[in-house]
Amino acid sequence: MTPPSFSITGLPRCRRGLGAGLCVTALLLAGCTGSLGDLDLEGSEDPVPGGSGPATGGVARGIDMPGAPQYHRFVRLTNSQWASSVQVVLNLAAPSSLSDAFEKPVAGTTDFTNNELLLSVNQRSWGDYQSAAEALAEEVTASDASLAKVYPDTDAAGFIKTVGRRAYRRPLTDAEVAKYTALFETGAAMSGTKSTFAKGAQLVIRTMLQSPHFLYRTELGEDREPLDGYEIAAKLSLWLRNAAPDDALLDEAPTLTTPGAIAAVAESMLEEPAAALRMRHFHSELLHFDRYATISKVGVRDYDESLNAEYEESAYLFFEKIFTEGLGVKDILTSTRGFVGPGMASLYGLEPIRSGFAERDLGPDRVGFFSQLPYLTLNALNAESDAIHRGVSINLDVLCTPLGAPVPNLPQLPPLEPGQTNRERITRLTSPCGGVCHNELINPVGFAFEHFDGMGQYRDEENGGLPIDSSGVYSFSEGAKSFADAGELMRHMAEGEQAHLCYAKKLASFALQRDVVPSDLPLVETLAGLSRGASGSVKEMMLELVKHEAFRTRVGGPL
Repeated sequence: MTPPSFSITGLPRCRRGLGAGLCVTALLLAGCTGSLGDLDLEGSEDPVPGGSGPATGGVARGIDMPGAPQYHRFVRLTNSQWASSVQVVLNLAAPSSLSDAFEKPVAGTTDFTNNELLLSVNQRSWGDYQSAAEALAEEVTASDASLAKVYPDTDAAGFIKTVGRRAYRRPLTDAEVAKYTALFETGAAMSGTKSTFAKGAQLVIRTMLQSPHFLYRTELGEDREPLDGYEIAAKLSLWLRNAAPDDALLDEAPTLTTPGAIAAVAESMLEEPAAALRMRHFHSELLHFDRYATISKVGVRDYDESLNAEYEESAYLFFEKIFTEGLGVKDILTSTRGFVGPGMASLYGLEPIRSGFAERDLGPDRVGFFSQLPYLTLNALNAESDAIHRGVSINLDVLCTPLGAPVPNLPQLPPLEPGQTNRERITRLTSPCGGVCHNELINPVGFAFEHFDGMGQYRDEENGGLPIDSSGVYSFSEGAKSFADAGELMRHMAEGEQAHLCYAKKLASFALQRDVVPSDLPLVETLAGLSRGASGSVKEMMLELVKHEAFRTRVGGPL
């Protein structure tokens, strides 16, 4: 698609999607000083296909789908995508570390930090982009040898077209080439000790890296029109590699016009180390792995702060295996194997491990990831189990169950009394909540893990020999099911639909970089159906996702 032209006068406040991008590009190419912080890169006013207004959140098939996606036509690169993309554009040896100083998104307001709603540009971030672009342009043109790594020849036209295609993630139009050629000539005529070619290249690079066509991934088609091959290539690469498409993928981009062609490229990319890193990031944000570093326990035997790093890496390794070995949600919920570090071995009752991590069978009492030490120790009250937080996290992160607002003025959990189990204590405390939250949703799930104490160690008794009751009944989206313990609960979740729908919803949100709402239910149901199938691998879900209309088409009203 050839971008339409816009007339630029003065220093306007640019609005509305594509116009905003071209406005700033024109300002940059003219050598003007503009502020990307003034831009309002709006989404569609009628983003729901066939709908009559903006998509809004709700509950569908028992899955909570809150939020209000904006379906932005320009989706700003995340900080890590920016760092990896300048590596691709400039052929650097590693992602740029300049993004370490960029403003960070506010975590917790959406499921994932790559959500479009967190990727606005303000005065600080615009200043960051300007400074970084200038620094990188200076760095790669510091010598003819360093510039040759970006582009091996010394012809301005070839340089502009080659580097411009990488930066814009599509071929430049003739008009864009002409403007950059004029800019190159302006730079080449500047004073300085660098070669004429290096001076021209420096100004072009500095400008390209500040263009919205670099800083934003675009979806410019009309409502329900397929994205063009270059937009698909960019969407695939930024999701699965966390970087702009390289020259080879850009060469292939014109062929990415059918679901089969898209899936074939994605299938190859899923075998790359970068895809495993992307899914490492997905599972980290899905289940809040960053919180392992915050674990703190006072006066608890066997706890040492050095365990925190072991817990985090153990969790990463578990989910890395799920992805790389073609496993899926059922394995997350029911596998009895896990990764054990040196400090964790004794807590599991296993033979010592001298260094590194070893994969071990953890025994029949530890069914699924949520029965392993990392999750259980994180969701604990010092040495005691924490049924409330365990119940809340699984309801929200694994089942996507809509929970009501917390009961106001609920008192703190009192100390255990003699002859009282933790279950009895929590039931008494939370009884004012009623059946809508604790008594039917949070407590049953949390109580299922009562056999695991605050260090995640298995026990049959508590508080001086009182027997533990981990049984319960939970009302899944497909109906109520009873269970005797956490293992049986996990098997119910693996066999039922709700956990698969929830994971599918989260995966779609991560891939599409937006909130997933009830209008996306056909996609979520398709992915969940695969997840429940014979193989049910995460990779299969991802391949199906890139073939789906929700990934391949522009959702929204006219430009």
